[in-house]
Amino acid sequence: MSGWTIPLQRLTEKAKGDLATVVRKATLDAFTRVVLKSPVDTGRFRANWNFSVGAPDYSVTPSTNQARGQTEAAKALAMQVGTIAYLSNGLPYARRLENGWSKQAPAGMVRTTVAEFNAIVQRATA
Repeated sequence: MSGWTIPLQRLTEKAKGDLATVVRKATLDAFTRVVLKSPVDTGRFRANWNFSVGAPDYSVTPSTNQARGQTEAAKALAMQVGTIAYLSNGLPYARRLENGWSKQAPAGMVRTTVAEFNAIVQRATA
C-alpha cells in the first residue's frame, strides 16, 4: 500500500486551500478510478459500487446502469472529512475480478488505484 510522502499540512499549503477540499478531491478521484477501471460485460458490476461512511455497504442492485457507480463515487464530495469512507461492491464475483479474472482488468481495479494514490493526492493539491 502506498504511504504518504508529503505531510498533510504541506499538502494543504501547496493546494492553497483547506484540507477538506484536498481530501474530498482525492477521495473522489480514487473512487472514480476504481469504478471506471471496472470491467464491463452487462454493466452490473460497475453499477454495484456503493459509497458509504463508517462501514462498507455490500448491498447489491439488479441495475446495469454503469453511471450508478460514478454517482456513488461522487458522494465523496459531500462526505464529512475525518470519517472513514468506503467504496465497496457486494457482488459475489467482485473479489475474483479484483484478482485478475477479467481480461479487461487483469491487474484489478482497487490495487492499481492504490498504487496511484500518491499521484492522486498530488493532483488534488493542484
